[in-house]
Amino acid sequence: MTGEDEPVQHCTLAEPADLRTALEVAAIEYLDVDNHRTIVIYQQAILMVVATEGKATAARAFDVEFWKEPPGTPTNDPDEFLIAFIDELVAATETSRR
Repeated sequence: MTGEDEPVQHCTLAEPADLRTALEVAAIEYLDVDNHRTIVIYQQAILMVVATEGKATAARAFDVEFWKEPPGTPTNDPDEFLIAFIDELVAATETSRR
């Protein structure tokens, strides 16, 4: 699904946050894969959120990978799309970006 050329954004948080709770607070659909990975449907795009420091339930850092663009409306700038998602996710946590 993902390849070397797929857009990826990294985010480091000031304090550990439960990414899955933040997704619920933001009303963003997701599916748990394992302790570190979560598949997310955001504005009809499919993203993979991977906790890179800690677990998804207490992450200090995470990556967001673009898996599939929204159908029928290609994203003009995938990096800007991922940044908008990260901003929304971080806003739903009780911490901030570092």
